Amino acid sequence: MPLNSLKPPKRITHNRQHGAMEFTECPVDLDSVRRYRLDRFRSKMAEHEVAGLLLFNQINTRYATDATNMQVWCSHYETRCVFVSLDGPVVLFDYANHPYLAEDLPTIDEYRVMPSFYFFGAGNRGEELVTEFAAQIADLMQHQVGENRRLAIDTLSHKGCEA
Repeated sequence: MPLNSLKPPKRITHNRQHGAMEFTECPVDLDSVRRYRLDRFRSKMAEHEVAGLLLFNQINTRYATDATNMQVWCSHYETRCVFVSLDGPVVLFDYANHPYLAEDLPTIDEYRVMPSFYFFGAGNRGEELVTEFAAQIADLMQHQVGENRRLAIDTLSHKGCEA
């Protein structure tokens, strides 16, 4: 078998799809769909006077950003989320350090590695990591959302809420 047969196909960088359809032609303009979905979140945020939105539920994270990375695994642990500000950036806190999984998505302005604070990932560093994560969210709220400090969260553990 020639070595070039082991090379993956050239990655599509515009209107990238995920999963089984990744290397096919897009049936619709996916970037328009992605922006529409994010705008729906933001319109509800404005309606309820919410300045920041923190999404841990992986269905919500996918809907808001279309970013995929270990969704089934991450749905069981607080190891991946997205911060959406009403008028500012969208920050993806992702599992591990794989920014290429979210590149070229118009719905993500910033990529950060999630300081995962669930027990199996953090061990005895849970308090340290949850404090680090809470400080990052507080910083985003202080510098990105203005006067309104209302933060909506879809789901979060007691440890995360207390921090």
